[in-house]
Amino acid sequence: MLRLICLAAVIALTACVSKYEKELSQKQEWEQLGVYHGEQGYQEWDKKRLSKQGAMTETEYEKYRAGYLQGRFEYCSGKKSVDTVVNPDYPDECRNNQSSYGLIDRGY
Repeated sequence: MLRLICLAAVIALTACVSKYEKELSQKQEWEQLGVYHGEQGYQEWDKKRLSKQGAMTETEYEKYRAGYLQGRFEYCSGKKSVDTVVNPDYPDECRNNQSSYGLIDRGY
């Protein structure tokens, strides 16, 4: 029974990741994954979520973070050419001082 529950949990978690996200993770293209999430208006993945996809080092997380900030900048600059449903709360993050990790704070 426990194995069945664990299997269901694994299937549910892998279903939450798109084919493109999975491909980028397998190729360890963390910066590109971050750019994709930012440009699409997705919420940023935390270290725990990234580690489930294979990112294990601080450097890999920082690459993802840099890409995410770049993508978010593009999204917030009006280049909202997304072809997926975006998080309706995300545009509020485009206002100044909404993120605890702003571009200047992080040195980007």
